Amino acid sequence: MDKKRIIMVIILLLIVTSGASATAFKFDGTKPSFHGLNKDFSNKGWFSLDSVIVISWNANDTQTPLEPGGAPRIVNLSVTYLTTLSYPLIGKIILYYCIVTHQYVTVTMDLGEIPSWSTASLSTSEIQFPVSQTPSSQIVSLSIAVDEHAPAYRLCAIPIQTEAKTLHGPFGLIPLVNGCTQACTLNCLPGYLPHIIVEPESDHMDVIPGEMSHLYFNIINHGNARTVVRAEIIDSPGNDWNILITDDIILDENGSNFMFLMVTPPFDFSGTDTITASFTPYKSDDMSQYGAPVNVTIAVIFEP
Repeated sequence: MDKKRIIMVIILLLIVTSGASATAFKFDGTKPSFHGLNKDFSNKGWFSLDSVIVISWNANDTQTPLEPGGAPRIVNLSVTYLTTLSYPLIGKIILYYCIVTHQYVTVTMDLGEIPSWSTASLSTSEIQFPVSQTPSSQIVSLSIAVDEHAPAYRLCAIPIQTEAKTLHGPFGLIPLVNGCTQACTLNCLPGYLPHIIVEPESDHMDVIPGEMSHLYFNIINHGNARTVVRAEIIDSPGNDWNILITDDIILDENGSNFMFLMVTPPFDFSGTDTITASFTPYKSDDMSQYGAPVNVTIAVIFEP
């Protein structure tokens, strides 16, 4: 019997037999395993084939927090597909028909609702797999980014929805391979963004030798978490000057407060000199995370 006659016999069998079932596996973070799938699905349907989809990715790709306002993170999703037999005898005939006629199952992918401070996209929304009992995999890249307003270490959940479309046979009436859906969630975290604005009351201080003068700095937390700001004097005229500055303050997200510079010049001071203060932001509950210091130079002036 040649191939054409075999296909005609299969078509006749398909017309008088129909049924449908579907199975999807939820990704559990482990390597996909398909051992014993035929046994698992032997009583789930009559004559159609089942679709199985497994989505997996490297957990290391999501362990490091995302940089707020930084470049997108690329996570490669491995999409694995295979077909299983619901009913061994007829199922094998349907499988043979699909193989000799080069049938493919279309798998579509989409993303669910994500936080407003994040963006995510897939490199493709549709892929195709051959009908086969042998698992085959394709890579779909997921791009994730968070903006600079993303709350530090707030969960960013990316729902991934995958669907294998039902494959129909002759005349589009008989389901050869039943579709299935798969849903999983990829979780990641925005990192800490240390960002402060330092606004001095003025760029200079008029002082009187031997007397204390003061100037304030308005510190604004534009970062994405509660922040400790530490200040220090990194440059001053000399040891005979008495210079003090507020050690540190704690600012809530989008909060602000004042730090004060107090200067007492020596009695013999005259003219102009400078003082440079440095302000460094730290994450309030983890001082190992900090940003670049903001340096501000103030001119100190006494004109007799």
